[in-house]
Amino acid sequence: MRVLIAEDDAASRKLLRHFIGSLPDYKIVGEATDGEELIRMIAAEKPELLLVDINMPFVNGMEAAKACKELFPWLQIIFITGHDEYALEAFDVKATDYLLKPIECGRLYVALERAVQMIQYHNQKQSTPKKDLRIKQHKNMIFIPLDDIVFIERLERKSMIHTPQQIFETYEALNSLEKYLDERFIASHRSYIINIKLLMRIEAASQMYKAYFRDYDKPAKISKNKLDEVQAYKVL
Repeated sequence: MRVLIAEDDAASRKLLRHFIGSLPDYKIVGEATDGEELIRMIAAEKPELLLVDINMPFVNGMEAAKACKELFPWLQIIFITGHDEYALEAFDVKATDYLLKPIECGRLYVALERAVQMIQYHNQKQSTPKKDLRIKQHKNMIFIPLDDIVFIERLERKSMIHTPQQIFETYEALNSLEKYLDERFIASHRSYIINIKLLMRIEAASQMYKAYFRDYDKPAKISKNKLDEVQAYKVL
């Protein structure tokens, strides 16, 4: 497992290196000493697990972890801090664990094992590919191959499923349809879900961006706050 440590205290970093160094299945791929450096290193190294202190310079560990989680939702995060008042916020970030200093070896190993289990569950889920999106139209059930879906657009009260052959309409909400999609799809805008594998280029358009796709003329929308996430997924 690839691990990144984010901690501004040198003694704590040394202790974490010592604990993790004795485990053969873990590899430390980087160490960050502030929140800004953490975000840069996460994007560059793409670790599976982040050990992060909350009180760090520039951008604190909690805000940096939230930014990293938006870019890489499957990232496992273990907070290591001297303060217990952030535990509820850590739960909202879906942290793997929340450890209080001083760091105890046994407690850390339990948290690491939990992170392994979460990653194995994610990999198992991803290894079972979904093939079709099932939608209801009146009294009929239609099955649309995921490979054919370019993007899904919310227009008034309908969801429009764009494929190269035709556009399918359904009254099902985007968040309902999203549950049946796989990892190649990402919500690029509050009204759009796009197939990142078919994305060819992105163009600025006033206060947002337009996404253009392979073998399809119609563009989708990307909001400003989703641009970094879309770009990060595209390079994976």
